[in-house]
Amino acid sequence: MTVAVERRPGTTDWLLVASFRPTTGSGSRIWVPLDISSPSKAALYARADALSQDDLTAVLQRHLER
Repeated sequence: MTVAVERRPGTTDWLLVASFRPTTGSGSRIWVPLDISSPSKAALYARADALSQDDLTAVLQRHLER
């Protein structure tokens, strides 16, 4: 898993997003917004460090169920 921050058009806050890659095969990465935003990129990266594996698994499962 890799994290990044992005700013969407028309907003002032940054949004935390995570990239997940398949454990098998050579499929493409899946980018999932984590619904965590802040005006500070540093604050988002600090928040990402505090996320547990269970938190990330739940976010990915919800995204795949859509």
